[in-house]
Amino acid sequence: MSYTMITRARVASDYRDTAIGAMEQFKEVQLANGATGVRQGMLMTGSNVNSFVAIQFFGDMSGVESAYEALRKAPITKQTMGSGKFEIYGRGILKDLVHFGTHGSAEAKYIVLTNGKSENAIEDEVTELGNIFIQNGGLGGRLGKFVMGDQADGKTYLFGMGYPSLSTVQSAYDAIPEDVSTKTYKLVSVQRRQIIRLF
Repeated sequence: MSYTMITRARVASDYRDTAIGAMEQFKEVQLANGATGVRQGMLMTGSNVNSFVAIQFFGDMSGVESAYEALRKAPITKQTMGSGKFEIYGRGILKDLVHFGTHGSAEAKYIVLTNGKSENAIEDEVTELGNIFIQNGGLGGRLGKFVMGDQADGKTYLFGMGYPSLSTVQSAYDAIPEDVSTKTYKLVSVQRRQIIRLF
């Protein structure tokens, strides 16, 4: 079983370059203390445009504990949080259900995150959709269900897929057959879809 953590932060415009440097240090601390991967970027769409987002991957919850204990003690954390210009406003943990793609995620420049609700299991339908994206330019992704945080209501899912360009995002979505789209939207109520530009 693996887990994904999503952390979002508001950053003052005059602090962004400094914050990007700090997040690189956060990434190093996490990778040295339990995280199996970290992707970081800035929201391009939605109601919190220009917010920073960190997506961290863990093999188990003990990895989450180790990484965040190390972050708590790291000098860069105190420095960044004490600036008054970097405010964390959301964090959630997802249990990973499906992985897509086998390589290429390091080449991604963008991640599209789709947040949706369903009363039913959606792994088969999203696997079909994810495979279409992979066949049409997607580089790799995951489907998870929130188990901790404000959205841990037992029915909220997050589907993320990496892409090398925005034109590839368009191509991947244009490739979805109408019957697959109709079937998926009958099962899942999409709450939001956001694009993250990776650092």
